[in-house]
Amino acid sequence: MSRELIAIHTDTKGIADKFDSDSGILLAPIIDVDNTKFKAELELDDTETLFKLLAASSGIDSDGDGIFDEDEGQGDADGDGIPNSLDEDSDDDGIKDYLEGGQDSDGDGKIDSQDTDSDDDGISDASEGALDSDDDGIANYQDTDSDGDGTPDENDEDADGDGYSDDSDSDNDGLSDREDEDDDNDGLKDSEDFDTDGDGIIDGRDSDNDGIPDALEGSVDTDQDGIADYQDDDDDDGISDDDDDDDDGDGQLDDIDTDEDGIPDDHDIDDDDDGIPDDEDDDIDGDGNIDNPDTDGDGVNDSKDDDDDNDGLPDEEDDDDDGDGISDEDEDDDDDDDDDDDDDDDDDDDDDDDS
Repeated sequence: MSRELIAIHTDTKGIADKFDSDSGILLAPIIDVDNTKFKAELELDDTETLFKLLAASSGIDSDGDGIFDEDEGQGDADGDGIPNSLDEDSDDDGIKDYLEGGQDSDGDGKIDSQDTDSDDDGISDASEGALDSDDDGIANYQDTDSDGDGTPDENDEDADGDGYSDDSDSDNDGLSDREDEDDDNDGLKDSEDFDTDGDGIIDGRDSDNDGIPDALEGSVDTDQDGIADYQDDDDDDGISDDDDDDDDGDGQLDDIDTDEDGIPDDHDIDDDDDGIPDDEDDDIDGDGNIDNPDTDGDGVNDSKDDDDDNDGLPDEEDDDDDGDGISDEDEDDDDDDDDDDDDDDDDDDDDDDDS
């Protein structure tokens, strides 16, 4: 039974849509439990998410790459200690399995995700990459004539049509570019070393080593300091994102799951599961205290406001910052008393447990 994903090409960037994270459309045959094939048009912004959804819809696919475990097998194509069915890049060619799919382009008995030369043209997939030089809807690593000039890649002095001989040695490492998986010796395989959308960010690079390619993180600049979030201190609080528990400065710790629903707060639209969306909720974490209060309603949160109650006295000189008639000192004492009571209750519980 065939499970081949059908690539289409809707723009002119030189990348088949199944490799293009922003093409927005992909047609794929999906096989249901009755082995009936039907086409579904799916519109998603993220190719990887799309393939994982397809994988989840039928069969067993442990690593969510769109290839069934039975097709990947339990071997270890690249010898990295991770079985193919759990490896996101089984042949370590720099092209993710969810992109290569479960087809066998050269008919050699190896599916492309486990074949280091998928089109059997003598040039490794890692060197050819997933670009589509001749815009024919077939990625170079699967295309036996990548530049569409009528000369097979194995006999072509310039297989990708970039104007440079494949026999040249760009980085002077003793390997011709045809043989070299990293032509410019920058540490990225050629299959990862391209900038498809021309935004100046190499698609395969992950500068902050967070598992999200820079190209996906893009040019988002939370603190608007001219430095993209992926290489920055996003909230400009003086703590690098690597060490910051609250990268975006929204008052919520990253990766905290307040309502324990399996969705981290930074992705959960209702952190405390009280039925009120966070963007409308005054108490997002459900602790009984208003988050980021604005006592005087002037549009500036108290944490940023020099005069919380707008009484004309700066908070540093005001004995009652919130203007509730109770001095700040008395309120602090009450809070301390409450904390002491909580500690006493905990001690009593411990005594009960001991008895």
